Amino acid sequence: MKICFLHMTIGLADRGSEISTDLLASGLSAKHEVLVLQSGPVKSKPYQVRRVYPQSHPPSPAPSSLPEKLLFRLYLDKASRQVRAFTRKALPQLRRFKPDIIVAVNGAPQLKVLRRYISKTNPRPRVVVFGRAGIGFHDRDNLRAVPDLFVALTPKAASWAASQVSPTTRVVYIPNPLAQARAKPLDLHLPHPIILTVSALSAYKNVLSVVRTLKNIPASYVLIGDGEKAGETATELSTLPSDFRWIKHLEPADLPSYYASCDAFCFVPDPQEAFGRVYLEAMAASLPIVASDDPLRREIIGHQGIYVDPHEPDSITAGIKRALSQKKVDYRAELSPYKLNTVVKQIESELHALLA
Repeated sequence: MKICFLHMTIGLADRGSEISTDLLASGLSAKHEVLVLQSGPVKSKPYQVRRVYPQSHPPSPAPSSLPEKLLFRLYLDKASRQVRAFTRKALPQLRRFKPDIIVAVNGAPQLKVLRRYISKTNPRPRVVVFGRAGIGFHDRDNLRAVPDLFVALTPKAASWAASQVSPTTRVVYIPNPLAQARAKPLDLHLPHPIILTVSALSAYKNVLSVVRTLKNIPASYVLIGDGEKAGETATELSTLPSDFRWIKHLEPADLPSYYASCDAFCFVPDPQEAFGRVYLEAMAASLPIVASDDPLRREIIGHQGIYVDPHEPDSITAGIKRALSQKKVDYRAELSPYKLNTVVKQIESELHALLA
């Protein structure tokens, strides 16, 4: 089987989508011919990689002003234009590679370009979309583009997608994969207890709410991430009475040591957060976890999570204090469905079914 992933921001960012795609491409490459087309610099991988539309930075993940939001919704914003340009530049590679499966990661603008390519291709490659945008208009538009397979990352998202989908699109639930070994703690030169947040600094991630809450908690803080809210975040961090460390970027391979060095994890995004693989990473490190109280987070973390209202400071404060009062947590049962080999086998089975 020949599988091609189209993912513009691989090599430009190391967020959940990029990490999960790399893991799946690596796992599938053991038995299949896999090609990843991207805009970032190329590194040595077990699969084939081509840089088809070179960029130095990922596009901004979210608009701020009203005009920008309107353009974003109409797919006329800069990021959508870049996705279309990237996909057009990828077409010659697709023609040469002749994939059986195209995994389109960059949403409706990409699918629109691919539709014209596929209509002229014989035999027709099957198109797969992962529901990484979360329940809302982006994944609704992905479904309206009628992919052959839509992979929802949670049972709730699968149920929602099934109510939106064309009869010709198959919807399945397969979670994000996790491949993370135990790591030795680092000396962060911070007094314990230490609270950790790993997140892009986008408005809907609510990192500012966590930082403001920490003014009332005697604990050190480690923040790993960057984004459009970096300026406001820097201002709030400077007012913390306790020690902190802000790391804007880490290689994924370095992250486990930071999880292992902290005492609790706090990430409280709005419901539009489609998954949150950082929860899996924190679970692999056995950290007590403070998360948003919504169905998706409860599906991922299970009964051992500490759930709070992301827009109520008192709720976040109480959740963090409770987390700091706990010892390490055993999440082995909750993590079982996310094992890389398990997820790769599920994906492989669904791809074979598409070609049958």
